[in-house]
Amino acid sequence: MPRAVVFDCDGVLVDSEPAWFTGIVGTFQRHGVCQLLTGPASSLYGGSVGDVVALLEREMGEPLEADKVAREIYEAILAAIAEGVPPMRGALELLEAVRGTRPLAVASNGSMETVEASMRAASIPAVFDAIVALEPPLRPKPAPDLYLRACERLGVAPARAIAVEDSVLGAKAARAGGLDVVGVGRAPGLEAVVDMAVPDLFDPRLWDLLELENLER
Repeated sequence: MPRAVVFDCDGVLVDSEPAWFTGIVGTFQRHGVCQLLTGPASSLYGGSVGDVVALLEREMGEPLEADKVAREIYEAILAAIAEGVPPMRGALELLEAVRGTRPLAVASNGSMETVEASMRAASIPAVFDAIVALEPPLRPKPAPDLYLRACERLGVAPARAIAVEDSVLGAKAARAGGLDVVGVGRAPGLEAVVDMAVPDLFDPRLWDLLELENLER
């Protein structure tokens, strides 16, 4: 059987990063922190809501009720997602081509609620054998937990799986778990931590790696 594929969600399958940042920026502003717009926003790329809460605490200089603030952030993100998010370029075509050819999973730093909402809003087809989102006791990326759990649920060894990621944190998580990593997009530093870098999911090198018939593009 061809190697299993584990996809990140936000920025790989769904163009939901703007919705995440809309929700995060709005939450920061409600807490009186506005410099996220020009300051540390880039440090959140590929991170978890826990990372966002920790950053807000640092910006405010005081401890917060982490669970309460995390829920506030998730609700703001879900509201932004509800306004509409599109699939990433090539996502629908690649998923239809790879459907049924091998085990498929999603491994995301988001909650199950945000992952499902994003994929539903973007009309991502139900092709996955497992969806793994961040929940205790799993640690967020760059820890390998999400990828290891995805491979466990697929019944494959990590060495028999390929991760598709758009962030350095995500790529490091997959590599730490023992998966080969394809980096998608132009995130700074991504090429240095992946086995193959492609601009989008239409790239023929990715299709060849997955032993898929090339499309007319």
